[in-house]
Amino acid sequence: MAEASESAAHGYFRSADKVTTSLPWEASFHTVDHIVPLVVAPGVELRPVFGHGLAMTFLSMQPHSEATLHAHPEEQMGTVLEGEYEFEVNGVRRLCRRGDVYVVPPGVPHGARTFDRPCLAIDVFAPPRGGMREMWEAAVREALRREQAGEQA
Repeated sequence: MAEASESAAHGYFRSADKVTTSLPWEASFHTVDHIVPLVVAPGVELRPVFGHGLAMTFLSMQPHSEATLHAHPEEQMGTVLEGEYEFEVNGVRRLCRRGDVYVVPPGVPHGARTFDRPCLAIDVFAPPRGGMREMWEAAVREALRREQAGEQA
């Protein structure tokens, strides 16, 4: 059995015969703490990173905060990195902790809330959430304006 999985692993990392070098976006590296947060509700902030066909969001929720029930046309999946929250998908609630993964099909209502502990999770969207880039860019512009004016965030 080990031979089969080693063979599969080698196939996974094998280079394609033809490599596309003219991509419509730039490769990049990011540090989460340096990403301007987008506050979407009291105690709920997102730090998004955008690719071409997907987006990854670092979701931080303070104790007793809520991401209200909502739906969107993008597929979403995520995992809890630290803490815990109650995640609801299509009427089913589950307390998610470190290592738990959830999958949300397009158009399915979902939301989350924390209790006494904060939560840090990663959400991935394919394609990127419509409107999120614009909201985040507005947050970046506001952060720059405040910085230039010498204001505190």
